[in-house]
Amino acid sequence: MGLLAKVLLGAGLAAAMTASALPALAQEPTTVRIGWLRSSLSLIMHPIAVEEGFYARNGINPVVTEVRSGDGGIGTQSVMTGDLDIYIGVVSDVAKLNSNAKDIGQEPPLVVAALGSPGATNLVLRNAVPFETIADIKGLRIGVSSLGSAHLVTFRHYLAEQNTSVEDLQLQLVRVGGSDMPAALVSNQIDGFLHSQPTPAIAIATGEAKLVLAPSQMGTAGTSPNVGIIASRKWAAENGDTLARVVKSLQEASAAYSAMPVERVVEIAVKYLGGDPATIAASHPFVDPRIVDLRAGADTYWSVEMSAMKERGEVAESFEQADMFDFDLAQ
Repeated sequence: MGLLAKVLLGAGLAAAMTASALPALAQEPTTVRIGWLRSSLSLIMHPIAVEEGFYARNGINPVVTEVRSGDGGIGTQSVMTGDLDIYIGVVSDVAKLNSNAKDIGQEPPLVVAALGSPGATNLVLRNAVPFETIADIKGLRIGVSSLGSAHLVTFRHYLAEQNTSVEDLQLQLVRVGGSDMPAALVSNQIDGFLHSQPTPAIAIATGEAKLVLAPSQMGTAGTSPNVGIIASRKWAAENGDTLARVVKSLQEASAAYSAMPVERVVEIAVKYLGGDPATIAASHPFVDPRIVDLRAGADTYWSVEMSAMKERGEVAESFEQADMFDFDLAQ
């Protein structure tokens, strides 16, 4: 073989090798720094997306930072400062931060790309506390993960539908981390608490607590989604494809959840949330952590949580859905 032929053959092989390598390079996963609120079964979609391979299938390599219940504000702040790309947690802080920015003439810094977990708030009381009507909780010490808790906002809306309020009932709101609520109740530090599953099931398993209001008993308030996929507006604009793939991963996890054996859900929940498998299994029928249609979910959220926040002056009356939700991604 002549020198020219060898050169051409070598060039052809190199080109072929380069071409064959291109698809592999194109399929390299995108690393995304994700903050995840580690609080309850309402946020189980993220662990399912990890464990069942939905992130990997969509080319996402999640580098995860766990955020403790009650510290959700850290997640949204970390997205704003660029320390996280995406935060999966409650969305009430987004409304307040974006409204404040809009009030001073700035562009709202955060966007919610998806909503999930419709109806997650439960009211649990000590067995010793009598309960027949909502008036029976007057003057009680009620544990909440924070004074801006989405569960508290939902409960306020429910109370308004009952023509009463936290203030009318003279409730004493006590800040307690979600994981500490059962122990605080058993030790009589609080009379009850507001939280999502499996915290109520854990408290009930002690034999000292009872569930007096489940989401299905809270009317419209019990259907409001309060978990979101949150990103900074700037990052979302620059990484739209990546954000769409993260959302798709969680949507696929959501679809899989409906058909997933309870045993598998419990296995994943125990790994990521801890707790007793039997207790988590008992709470499973009362949880709906799935992703919902963004526009429909935003409408419900607006009628429940947003109306309550506007009424208390936490969010400006001029604040609109477009100031908070990324509807372009939903199309």
